[in-house]
Amino acid sequence: MALSSPGVGSGLDVNTLVTQLMTIERAPVTLLDKKEASYQAKLSSYGTLKSSLALLQTAAKTLSTPDKFSPMKASVADTTILSATASTTAVAGSYDVEVQSLAQSQKLMMSAPGGTDGYAATNTLVGEGTITINFGTYTAPVLPATTPTFDINPAKPDAKTIVIGAGNNTLAGIRDAINAANAGVSASIINDGSANGYHLSLTSTDSGARNAMQISVAGDVSTIGDLAQLNYDPSSIDVGDTNLSENVVAKDAIIVVDNVTITKQSNTISDAIQGVTLNLSKTMLGTTTKITLTRDTSNVKSAVESFVKIYNDTNQALRDATAFDTATGKSAVLTGDSTIRSIQSQLRGIFGSPITGAPGGMTILSDVGISFQKDGSLAIDDTKFGAAIADPTKDLSKLFTSTGSIKGYAWQLDVLVGKILSPVGQLVDRTNSVNQSIKDIGTRRDVINARLVAVEQRYRDQFTALDTLIASMTTTSSFLTQQLAALTANNA
Repeated sequence: MALSSPGVGSGLDVNTLVTQLMTIERAPVTLLDKKEASYQAKLSSYGTLKSSLALLQTAAKTLSTPDKFSPMKASVADTTILSATASTTAVAGSYDVEVQSLAQSQKLMMSAPGGTDGYAATNTLVGEGTITINFGTYTAPVLPATTPTFDINPAKPDAKTIVIGAGNNTLAGIRDAINAANAGVSASIINDGSANGYHLSLTSTDSGARNAMQISVAGDVSTIGDLAQLNYDPSSIDVGDTNLSENVVAKDAIIVVDNVTITKQSNTISDAIQGVTLNLSKTMLGTTTKITLTRDTSNVKSAVESFVKIYNDTNQALRDATAFDTATGKSAVLTGDSTIRSIQSQLRGIFGSPITGAPGGMTILSDVGISFQKDGSLAIDDTKFGAAIADPTKDLSKLFTSTGSIKGYAWQLDVLVGKILSPVGQLVDRTNSVNQSIKDIGTRRDVINARLVAVEQRYRDQFTALDTLIASMTTTSSFLTQQLAALTANNA
């Protein structure tokens, strides 16, 4: 006899009984869930520490640059003309600067033969052959000569030859071939919007008069076609050797510093004034702007203070992750973690040794008033630190930066944290190990859950059988009771 609902035949609460039994059976899964939760908490803590260490590395990298310790500040009266930055070698003073010319990169434009029109599309066939590019200076002709002379740039003595064949003989193909050749020329296509408006534009990668282009094209008469339009050599007397239009002339930057004329290829000039880098932005003929160099240690002070704060934040994050509260008896997520203890030891260990090669009196942090506290944090003695950065005979950069063979603390810290956070570093290795443990727990839990499905079904089958048996016995009991009652009535 089939029963429609568990417990109907026996009166037992079968569903509750099965639920309680399965709670006991699922105890191993519960333990695995708790273990997984602890691993997830570790992953979260590792992630927090990784972020904190990344901030520390950024701060260390910033402080490892010698220019960060320059006590000199450069001020420009008219910042629309130029900007200036001072390095540690700059000397206090002032300079009058006139910008007479800005450096320019030469720009050449290719058009179709016979006029100013370009081509109908970027996939228009142009021609095949070779393009050879030289760089140098065009000097205006001296009578009776009628063409300028061309002198090869000694810094770029070797010509670059680019082959144009059947696979790249379109306007776009030539552009891509030139760019792929890294020949010192940047090629692009400009569309003026007309029916034949596509032009090939060539720009010298480097600015300056000695980086003007000389371009010669060679090839078979039957295939060269319009590729000859790329010829450019104003120094040649042959017709057809200068087909490109010069839209922008190659030009040097010319400045006058305190009545001294200086000519440079670039608008960034770092060797005109000792320890000062100039960035030119506008020509102002006949007008000077004043550059003033003054000693200013505020940037050095703020840079070191910022670094110390971030180091202390990281130190605190590591302490919090491994702390043990004696009052409550509770441990932090990573208490006892050997990886974190190792990282703490390595970070502090960097500051334990003097900087090799640094000048006397400037080899350890305490020389400038920075010292360790009992909790592993750094503290700054403002009086001693202030005196150190105000002393022009002391170069704090040697304590923190990488200068020649001298490797300062910030540089060392940047390298160390980089290794810790690298794909093969301690923190990533530990994180990968925890992730693998979580994966293993998931596999074990799946196996147990699959088994529990069968266990639950077995319990239900057993209770169903018991239900059926008790229901049958109850039916038999009722039948016998009825029969006995009938016999008693007949004998009365």
